[in-house]
Amino acid sequence: MNKYNLKFWLMLAIGMFSCGKKRDHDDEAKTAAYYSLGINTGGVSYSLPADNLEAGTIQAEGNGTRLEATSLITSGKYIYFFSRSKKTFYQYELNTDGTITQTAALAVGNYVSDWAYSQNLVDENTILVMDPVKWGEPEIKWFTIRIPNFTISGSGSFNLPSKERSPGVNWKSNVGSGRLHGDKFIMGTVYYDFAGHFAAGSHVVTFDFPGMKNPTLVSTNLTSAELGIYATNGFVTAENGDLYIAACRGALWGSRTDGHIYGGILRIKKGETQFDESYFFDLAKTTGSPVNILQLDYLGGTSAMAILFDDTRIKGWGDVANDHYFFAKVDLQAQRVTRYNIPNSDAHSAKRPLIEHGKYITFLKSAAYKTTNLLEIDLKGGPDAYKKGALITGKNVKGYSVVKHPAAD
Repeated sequence: MNKYNLKFWLMLAIGMFSCGKKRDHDDEAKTAAYYSLGINTGGVSYSLPADNLEAGTIQAEGNGTRLEATSLITSGKYIYFFSRSKKTFYQYELNTDGTITQTAALAVGNYVSDWAYSQNLVDENTILVMDPVKWGEPEIKWFTIRIPNFTISGSGSFNLPSKERSPGVNWKSNVGSGRLHGDKFIMGTVYYDFAGHFAAGSHVVTFDFPGMKNPTLVSTNLTSAELGIYATNGFVTAENGDLYIAACRGALWGSRTDGHIYGGILRIKKGETQFDESYFFDLAKTTGSPVNILQLDYLGGTSAMAILFDDTRIKGWGDVANDHYFFAKVDLQAQRVTRYNIPNSDAHSAKRPLIEHGKYITFLKSAAYKTTNLLEIDLKGGPDAYKKGALITGKNVKGYSVVKHPAAD
């Protein structure tokens, strides 16, 4: 082979390689990512389609699919939500082109009293719903939905264990969200009265799952807090199976019973149902400021994203929806807090974020500027590793869910 032929074959090989690489890039470019955003604007909820979360403007009102929802549960290629007025659960499929399609409806009026207060994705096959028969009273209705075939797989009722306030008088009680922990479902609760006072301590109720049998009250005096009541997400199972629970001090609802401790995180070890009395993540002590906790989302290992706030700045119930809340990554085992330098935001800034590929994607709602943007946090970066994304326009926009659609084949 002479030098000219050699040069020809080398150029041909390079060209073929380059074309192959170009086709790969072209194929990647054609595989667009689609998202559905759960938002409320002007008192109406929508699922908004989006293919760009990083820039531009997304018009909320009249766009997308109108849903009667306040929260979305995502599992596989489906989203699920409850309609309070119709007493019905709905299943919608997330299509590869960014649209959503209703695939089933399940009437549950016989199983709920009011608004299916506690909705829990137990695993990829089960949704557990619990609802008080009468607010503050111990009788609770429950049922499970088998997914994705979307059928009732179990139902019943139980009474929350009572806690005496004074001779012959019990505290009111409440059903909360929870998490499957081995063969037990651990549900958060709180004991209180309608005047805003709380029983001392923090409490969960454990059940044999899936039958929801043998409700047992488990308490600790490490702090006085609501568990699983206010926030959508507050239970995190770490990589080693230990369960961590966000302990919100209840300042959003009433007075404290011990004023020197604010928010914290409690732990129940793998294989156990009692609180680990050797562990209390005191957020105020760690940060050196009066910090309470609103939400906790698992990131992997022993790491979680926390939404925190200084409740001494909240002057009343009307001030709750204001720019008091901030994001911080917490190491649950080492008890470290790393705050992101993201501007403080409204309480509705995150409920069900999208967490994937080292990103935490949610909403940044500013009450001061009356704006709501998408927010992306790079979990591998430091305190400044975040980007404020697309602006969502509308009247008093509140975002509550970010869902990614499956990719086309």
